[in-house]
Amino acid sequence: MNNKATEQNNGKNNGKEQPTMMRKALSFFTDFFTTFQLSVHKKALGIIAMGLAFLSIFWAGMYLIDFQNIFGISSDRGFWWHAFRNRGPVEIGQWAVMSLVVVTSGRIAGIYEERKDRSGKILWLLIAATFAMMIIEDAGDPRHIQGRYFVHFWDMNRNLVEAGFFGVMIFPIIFGFLRYWNKAFRFVETRMYLILGGLFYATAAGTSLFRWINNFYQRVGNRISDLFFGGSIPGFFLMDFVFEESLELMAGAIFLAGAYLYLEHLNSLKDT
Repeated sequence: MNNKATEQNNGKNNGKEQPTMMRKALSFFTDFFTTFQLSVHKKALGIIAMGLAFLSIFWAGMYLIDFQNIFGISSDRGFWWHAFRNRGPVEIGQWAVMSLVVVTSGRIAGIYEERKDRSGKILWLLIAATFAMMIIEDAGDPRHIQGRYFVHFWDMNRNLVEAGFFGVMIFPIIFGFLRYWNKAFRFVETRMYLILGGLFYATAAGTSLFRWINNFYQRVGNRISDLFFGGSIPGFFLMDFVFEESLELMAGAIFLAGAYLYLEHLNSLKDT
């Protein structure tokens, strides 16, 4: 009898625990929206809006110059090529955004250092380290340039080489978020920015990593180019330049918005 009663109680407890865990998981995301106040998010949304406005200039230029041919200078490597190519203006904009993330993360780490909070300091130093490596990768292109040596001399698979570069680059931030989860998502208001920015980066990195498999970039890019641009942009470059660089710029802007809002909240705790 006692065993049966215990089993029944355990069943009831398990039944209660599961909904509770699900509610907690859901509330992790829904709390962002239920507590949303425009006055609190105004500056963060402003950062995202500036990133979107900067990007829109080049999309508008691509549409008007390359597709409407308003100046009669449209070509295979027209405005879109120069705007979205490696080390072009859109990518330089990314460097600026990522540099601001490094500075903001360093400032947050400094505040945690002042407050003798070791976990918070380590987390944001790891974030700063990842974004610093991302700037080096974008500006110096070691993934492609140095990666060729691994492919040529050691006959390594190109995708494995690139995956290795990506792994080294993103390990600090992934480790930091997993190890210091509660510290990373300490403030409800910053959660969605940090998560969404990370997901945008993951999408850009994932598509780039698999771009050569079954001509993924070329096949998808050609379909998009035919559908929206009359096939005027080569599919591979549409994905590699226009899609990838646009996504990375917005990923950086969204993550920067979250980091800045985190810094504001951390400073407000100091004042109370």
